[in-house]
Amino acid sequence: MRDINKIAVLLFVRNAYEESKYKQLVKGESSKNVLLFKYLNKRIVNTVKQTNYDYFVIDCTNQHGDSFAERFKNAFKSIFEQGYDAVISLGNDTPQVSSDTIHEVVHQFKNHDVVVGKTNLGGAYTIGLTKYAFSKCSFESVDWSTSHVVESIEKRAIFQGSSYVQLATVYTELNTHSDLKLFIQLLIEKEISLVEDYFFLGLIPPVNHHYNYRQLKMNALQIGVTEIRGSPAA
Repeated sequence: MRDINKIAVLLFVRNAYEESKYKQLVKGESSKNVLLFKYLNKRIVNTVKQTNYDYFVIDCTNQHGDSFAERFKNAFKSIFEQGYDAVISLGNDTPQVSSDTIHEVVHQFKNHDVVVGKTNLGGAYTIGLTKYAFSKCSFESVDWSTSHVVESIEKRAIFQGSSYVQLATVYTELNTHSDLKLFIQLLIEKEISLVEDYFFLGLIPPVNHHYNYRQLKMNALQIGVTEIRGSPAA
């Protein structure tokens, strides 16, 4: 069993305005799109704060490198250079990620050097690396921005001799308007359960969905979910 004591979380994100340029989750409503990404960025920070782990937000203002692979690698490197034994990366595009996700990755570090959580699109909602795995990892060999991200990470881990594990839970990834519609539909059908149900249900007008919006609002209020008015704090 390896000795992994000092662990940090890497939040590798764009700020809400930059993100909204690349992803139109809410079509035709730029202000609502920015609001969504502000919310998602704030949410992932609050999720990490529920744990006792140090965290680092590395966004477009402090990312370095010409390619995604280079910027992502440099983000990990900057944290490992501060003496951490392992780093857990999270993005903002999988709202189902919780503090339990982080604890599960930490638990897997007891026996594995590479820990990955897979999305429904084949991407990774979390990548955890020990310092050993990072020292041998080739970020350029991963098929980033494809449906083969997790598959290529696994192949690379096996090739470099790092012990690998994939988390059992697959989460829904938000990259397009269609992804958001699917996510909301899964909320409606109770396939996904989040405290923030009402916030997401309010993003797309109810006329686009076949559900009783008024009743869903009442249900949300009855279980203590309050409507989010205005932009979450940046």
